[in-house]
Amino acid sequence: MNRAYFGDTRDLFKFDLVRHIMKSLPELASFTFVPMLTESEQSGSKRKSTKKDLDRALKEGKAGSQNRDLLAHMEHLQEIEGDLEYFSAIRTYFQKENILVDIFHQHPFSHEKRDHYFQSVFESLPKKSLVFLDPDTGLEERQPTVKHLLLAEVKKIYDRIDTGSVIMIYQHFPRVTRARYTKNRCAQLAELTGSEPVTITDNEIIFFLLAKNTKTRSRLEHVLERYANTYPMLDSPA
Repeated sequence: MNRAYFGDTRDLFKFDLVRHIMKSLPELASFTFVPMLTESEQSGSKRKSTKKDLDRALKEGKAGSQNRDLLAHMEHLQEIEGDLEYFSAIRTYFQKENILVDIFHQHPFSHEKRDHYFQSVFESLPKKSLVFLDPDTGLEERQPTVKHLLLAEVKKIYDRIDTGSVIMIYQHFPRVTRARYTKNRCAQLAELTGSEPVTITDNEIIFFLLAKNTKTRSRLEHVLERYANTYPMLDSPA
């Protein structure tokens, strides 16, 4: 993730989705947020545009726009400059929702020190948790940068979570056919972990979710379908 986009429509989507999953699956004891925070490439002018993004999200009925409390929280996040204040505000929101949240934050995330970053993540993974991996862009193997999450890192985290946990991965769609990309990436993740991913997308970003427990996966699939039915712009293919 990138601080230039604090409080934008993607934040609205991802945090509302996290809330929905946590409220729908009470067997998940906590939400573990792993933000791979990168340095901002934009000035304050970019930040100002996020207010318009939220107005458009409300008008167009984008994901999360029905959650008025979260919308108000997003407006507050847009005013935040410091990382610690941002993560404190995220923690406050989920605490108000009675959701236990662990935020793993080492700034800045760097491509060169990613092994150290994820080793610390491996050592502190709680049980029965929704583990959200939030890279700036998403998964990449061929030419990875600081903006990317590696499949090898997904595999290591998947191997370390307990059977009661779920992994959630943030991904921008690359400039390729979306259906083909989703099919290929899901096949890749399934081969890597032995678990078929569940997905949800607004055709701009997509979330991949992996569960070790087959019953949890089945329940998660229904949870995402219900959420997608709330917002016409979303798709959660089986």
